[in-house]
Amino acid sequence: MPALSIQRALEHLDEPGLITFLRQLVTTPSVYQPDVPGANEAAVAQLVYDLLHDWGWQPRWQPVAPDRPNVIADLDGTGGAGRCLLFEGHSDVVTPGDRAAWQYDPFGAQVVDGRLYGRGAADMKGGLAAMLFAARAIQLSALPFCGRIRLAVPVDEEGMMLGIKALIAAGYADGVDGAIVCEPEEREVCIAQKGALRLRLLSHGRIAHGAMPNEGVNALTAMVQLLQRLLDLETRLQHQYGSHPLLGDLHITPTILRAPLTGDTSQINCLPGACEAYLDIRSVPDIAHAELLAAIQQEATLLTITHPAYRFEVETLDDRPSTATAVDDPVVQAVIAAHTQIYGAVPVIGGVPGATDGTILWRERAIPIVVYGPGKKRIAHQPDEYVELDEVVRAAQVYISAALRFLGVGTV
Repeated sequence: MPALSIQRALEHLDEPGLITFLRQLVTTPSVYQPDVPGANEAAVAQLVYDLLHDWGWQPRWQPVAPDRPNVIADLDGTGGAGRCLLFEGHSDVVTPGDRAAWQYDPFGAQVVDGRLYGRGAADMKGGLAAMLFAARAIQLSALPFCGRIRLAVPVDEEGMMLGIKALIAAGYADGVDGAIVCEPEEREVCIAQKGALRLRLLSHGRIAHGAMPNEGVNALTAMVQLLQRLLDLETRLQHQYGSHPLLGDLHITPTILRAPLTGDTSQINCLPGACEAYLDIRSVPDIAHAELLAAIQQEATLLTITHPAYRFEVETLDDRPSTATAVDDPVVQAVIAAHTQIYGAVPVIGGVPGATDGTILWRERAIPIVVYGPGKKRIAHQPDEYVELDEVVRAAQVYISAALRFLGVGTV
């Protein structure tokens, strides 16, 4: 890749425009709340759509659910056939939670000492703005790059990832040779990410008086015993598989416990006839989810052998596999070289502590994934979330360089 070609594109990066648009994104709430009118991603999607349209692109508006649209747009090179590089950044953010916990307005986009504060500043409107303006710089440079740049802005990454699933089902991931997911990773080039397996456990019992528990079957007691077995299973699996060098330990985490499921919850003197619990399992690449699920079902079966009155059901709510892209994959090498160019130092190779839309791209189309974007890894979802503006600009510069390295440029 000629250095002059990359420099030519970098000179077209509109840094003030990038920061102005990022502030627009943050001041436009995109928290999805099904029971609150207007609480969705539509307004942010409209901002992105209008921006791309004003740039002369032909963005597509893909409805996923009412007022929940994906936005997809392509920039085709003039240098001949080549690879397709996907940049991905979701439009939704999580709730700000308790406003009293924030020093700064979560939707104020205040800039203090070079940091922009607000919900979604890092996760992931900083990366979203950076990828858009990086593509615009390449467009303005008029470089005859090969292949295609595709921008994908899906909804619902913080939920069940309906947006990326709909995007793939509509064919927008077909033919993609590599993807850069622009989540905040603190300047690390992340080539692995944990999987997420979400389960609902249901225990069946028989209601009875609390003073005479032997006359019934306590579904809550059964669930507590099962959860203890699963925590013991977690310990055994952690010892068996060890700590992943980029991702750390596998975790089996109970997050919700509810009994009874319906009716009066103030009846302290009644055994619940049913109990449900939810598990958020974060896996590492060495263990398949089918193996995890079989181990959990086996624990339920073993418990019913010692307590024949217990009955359990295990329901899979979502299954996002862990991913691992080889460090010598072309998309990884392109990001490493780009980061080295912009920062003057070789980046850390890292892993994503959570799961991103990239897990679905990997699962459905086996697309090589790099997760790289501005913002601290662990700032997401916290009060006073922020992103360093200099890091947003540098991320856009890295995206420009990485895209041109990955795609290649014809005769200038």
